[in-house]
Amino acid sequence: MLKREAPHIVFFSTSTCTIDKDLLIAKAAKEVIPSVITVAIGTHVMALPEDTMRSSGCLDIAIYTGEWESASLEIVKNSMNPEKTRGIFYRNSNGDIIKTDSQPLITNLDLLGFPSHDKIERALYRDPTTKRFPKTIVMGQKACINNCSFCCQPAFFGAPTIRKRSIESFLDELKWVEALGFKELMFNDATLTADMEWATSLFEGMINSNIDLIWNCSTRADRINPEIVKLMKRAGCHTVALGMESVDSVVLKNIRKQIRPDQIKNAVSLMRKEGIDTLIFCVVGFPGETEESIKKTISFLKDLDTTFITLGIAVPTPGTDFYKYVEENNYLLTKDWSLYDPMKKPVFSYPDLSDEQIGYYSAYGLRQFYLRPEYILKRLLSIKNLNQLGTYLKSFVGFLRRYVLSDPNNRNR
Repeated sequence: MLKREAPHIVFFSTSTCTIDKDLLIAKAAKEVIPSVITVAIGTHVMALPEDTMRSSGCLDIAIYTGEWESASLEIVKNSMNPEKTRGIFYRNSNGDIIKTDSQPLITNLDLLGFPSHDKIERALYRDPTTKRFPKTIVMGQKACINNCSFCCQPAFFGAPTIRKRSIESFLDELKWVEALGFKELMFNDATLTADMEWATSLFEGMINSNIDLIWNCSTRADRINPEIVKLMKRAGCHTVALGMESVDSVVLKNIRKQIRPDQIKNAVSLMRKEGIDTLIFCVVGFPGETEESIKKTISFLKDLDTTFITLGIAVPTPGTDFYKYVEENNYLLTKDWSLYDPMKKPVFSYPDLSDEQIGYYSAYGLRQFYLRPEYILKRLLSIKNLNQLGTYLKSFVGFLRRYVLSDPNNRNR
């Protein structure tokens, strides 16, 4: 493809656990087109831009700003003069790594236009919550109202102020997506109903425009009420993800979650009453965690009428306060970024809670929830077509291989 397209610039996205593989894109691009300009985007690059550039001589530019779109446009315009682009680290003619001034915030998100949904490889986007196909991803807000210590959103994109697209612009994108033949969406906003007035206008607009798309989203348990849940259902919502992380008050305080278990229980009840599935995000291993607190969380989840849960291992992402905490207290076991994955063994260990214990309870809790006979029966009875059956069976087989048939302490292999 590189030979055929012969690009002048290659942009590529990165994450912490994939950074080593991501940088191979820059290497491959340089091998095919030595003069090509390689640009890395992503939260790992934002946290460690200089380290990333030093680790690969094939990387020309690292975008450190959260305003990736503006920086990318400036890179294209100033490709021969990178010093004129704000929000980047670049390598000058002497090989020195230089930082430019910061990129100003984009106040009018409508100016960004729409992503190229028409160029998406549709076969790639499917997950256990998918009910119709093909599916794409949309986003109406930047930043987050939350300030969780483990999350990239407040660390890199700001909190608690969020910036929102106009409802008119967002609805125009959804209509275009429908016209392209997509059947389902994922709203990729951190908290779709953060501004409940804005969200209400969005859902009413979808209903009044007769947009035939079903969708899933994430939000907070304290940012919904019966009225907005009814609107969400009418607008096509089928699954809502809610972050709980833990039921232990010490853990919740340490990570600045500011959500109570009773709020989660109430939110799930509201959703299930309207026929909306729920996914509860939980994590094992945050500061203050004990065996007892983990067991309390697992017990709570089993009593909760939620459709899905996650119980991943805490990952100290570079740039977050959680990472600073484990690093400053010498709890980190490795800086092999490929291991910074919630599906692998922990990369840290506490004096009173070992990495082996954290790994064990993550797998144990998932088995306790998903292997209950009553849960399996309920899921089977909820299947409405062969497409859903295939998705469910594929996910279930993958679950069995990872959490039942394998040793939880050998996940890194």
